[in-house]
Amino acid sequence: MVEAATDYTLPELMCVEGARLMPDTGVAVLGLGLPVLSGVLAKCMHHPELVICTEVGVFDWAPDVSRLARSSMGIHDLILNHGAAGVSDMVDVLGTALMGQNVDFGYLTGAQVDRFGNVNTLVMGDYRAPARRLAGTGGNTEIACLAPRIFVLMPQEPRRWVERVDFITSPGYIDGPGARLRAGLDPQGPNTIVSTMGVFGYDTTDGSDGSCELVLEAVFPGFDADIIASMIPWPLRLADTIREVAPPTIDELDLLRRLDPHMYYLTPGRY
Repeated sequence: MVEAATDYTLPELMCVEGARLMPDTGVAVLGLGLPVLSGVLAKCMHHPELVICTEVGVFDWAPDVSRLARSSMGIHDLILNHGAAGVSDMVDVLGTALMGQNVDFGYLTGAQVDRFGNVNTLVMGDYRAPARRLAGTGGNTEIACLAPRIFVLMPQEPRRWVERVDFITSPGYIDGPGARLRAGLDPQGPNTIVSTMGVFGYDTTDGSDGSCELVLEAVFPGFDADIIASMIPWPLRLADTIREVAPPTIDELDLLRRLDPHMYYLTPGRY
């Protein structure tokens, strides 16, 4: 019997559940921060055949957990080069890999998400006079535009979950059915968002049918659909059956904490 951990935080369960939901095979581009932690956890514990790479050009590396105690892992950390199939640059990842249709999944996070899955990583407030300018897009835009499927990690906070993002850095389904095609983008899906309270899918297969809005599919222990819906500024759609996410196992939690030993990404305010 697998023993469940009891001392986990909600961001830790978010990363663990994101890792569990990753596909068994394919090529995944991992964005900065939490997606790297969750993607490596997926590779090490759940989906060993998954090929992981980062937007700065490290392809299909073999995570060496024994070497991670000295620093937290970033998308450009030299520790990623160990055992990698190739080490290149952003041109190869965003060009050869993504534009060449050699990527199956993108794994992202951001500052805001809205009802259609659009993500903002650039500005808060009006673009011309922002209340706050953020770090920027990195490869988020290219990944969101070109990957056939997207996973997003997004803490469940009112400032982050908005009816319409202040700026679309990374398009989801934009404003409804057919919007991606009208914008010159390929169809995309099924996509997934994991928050610190639950898991969301969409009522569309590829962005051409349904409403293309988020649908609550699972809740974390201690939360129910009403609590989550109260934190979202639009009428949240609910799946017919809502499952409860299992807590992290002791092994999952131990590995995740070894991937971020100094809590660089899992410290409140950083994620």
